[in-house]
Amino acid sequence: MANSPSNNDTSQKEMFKILKIFGLTSLGLVLVLSLFNGHRANNSGEDPTFKIKDAGLLFFYNLRRIDYQVQRLTEAKIEIYTHSSFEKDSTQNTLLLDLILNKNKQTAFLYMKPQGVFLKSESLKLRNGKLPDQETLTLNIGTADRHIHLEASKKIIQWLQQEEGFVEVFSNNKWNNLFQNKNQKEAFNATFIDFLKITANK
Repeated sequence: MANSPSNNDTSQKEMFKILKIFGLTSLGLVLVLSLFNGHRANNSGEDPTFKIKDAGLLFFYNLRRIDYQVQRLTEAKIEIYTHSSFEKDSTQNTLLLDLILNKNKQTAFLYMKPQGVFLKSESLKLRNGKLPDQETLTLNIGTADRHIHLEASKKIIQWLQQEEGFVEVFSNNKWNNLFQNKNQKEAFNATFIDFLKITANK
């Protein structure tokens, strides 16, 4: 019998909770990730938005993978890529973007992973720091919905790609720059672009 949508959502929530604290128990991580089924576009198969394309994956492996640190969960055939230009100090307040490949299901998705004090927050309030009338975005840290992570990533990319664009986060009762240096912004952008290439999305 196929898993119900509620069962899928529960599996996703457990997976993403563990991804937040990643690395504490490898066995537990493997077991949870192996249960992950993801959202379905319909009853016939995986959402094509997240489907890995062979040509895109080959390009990533041959040319782009060198720029990433990877954690492999061999039994579950999961590969979690974090761009090497992201802040390596886990106490720094920032937002990473992981690229996760599920080789069992031939799917790829993005996961925004907070660091520092942001790990203790249930949500992050972000805004475009460039515009006079700033757009805002509230990111639920604990969400397991891969569509939400994708759409939020897309919005952040739009803000960063504007001339002299930057992103601010509301923390300690004031707005602060989310990415402290150019390398972090470039890492976020590169990860997003590599996801698009792997899945042949535009």
